[in-house]
Amino acid sequence: MRKEFLKALPTWLVILVGMAGVLGCERDLPYMATADQPINGYQIEGYVTDKLGIPIKGLKIALWYDLDYIDSNTPPSRQFLVDDTTAIARVIVVDPQNKLRRVLFQGRAKLGFLDFEFDLRDSAGVLLPTGIYTISFSMGGVTKGSYSQVVNGAVTAVTDSLGHYVIPNGFLPIGFYPAPIYAGDGVTFIGNYQISPYVYLEFYLPVHRSASVTLTQNQITRFDYRI
Repeated sequence: MRKEFLKALPTWLVILVGMAGVLGCERDLPYMATADQPINGYQIEGYVTDKLGIPIKGLKIALWYDLDYIDSNTPPSRQFLVDDTTAIARVIVVDPQNKLRRVLFQGRAKLGFLDFEFDLRDSAGVLLPTGIYTISFSMGGVTKGSYSQVVNGAVTAVTDSLGHYVIPNGFLPIGFYPAPIYAGDGVTFIGNYQISPYVYLEFYLPVHRSASVTLTQNQITRFDYRI
């Protein structure tokens, strides 16, 4: 799947993944975060600096999952049926921490399938970070259905004044299955995938650069990047 993933990336990103082996490195961080700090799950953190070691502040970092194909079993329906016009219908988006990120629909609706659009953005119109989101449908406060939505390749971290960034466990659902993947039209179902422990970081520099990182469970993966 890694080969398929690389083919799906823009050419410039594929080239820079290879270059990253020279420019980026996994090594111990400076004074922050001790090497034996225990965690549950997965986490990536590190520092981004220039060639002189000066921190790069406010740099956006996108996270890309590597996906392993598992099967083509029919995924949960992305259509929700309204069977009671008197009850309040509600369609919401919650993030991996079960936090409400957007209300797609709320109110009474006519009988039949509910029409709504999800453009992978939150209530403020900002593209959601990379992650597995749940779109849930309820009628009169009773959940009637839900499905998972994968957001991949979105900005998930920003460096602080020290050039430090963290991508916590909530955005690293390694082993999650089924992750249903659709074609660019958002309609054609490709298959169910599993998220592997191999991810890519895309650094939003004037010329975007990318690096691959392999994660280990219950261990902080340190990845410093010098530009």
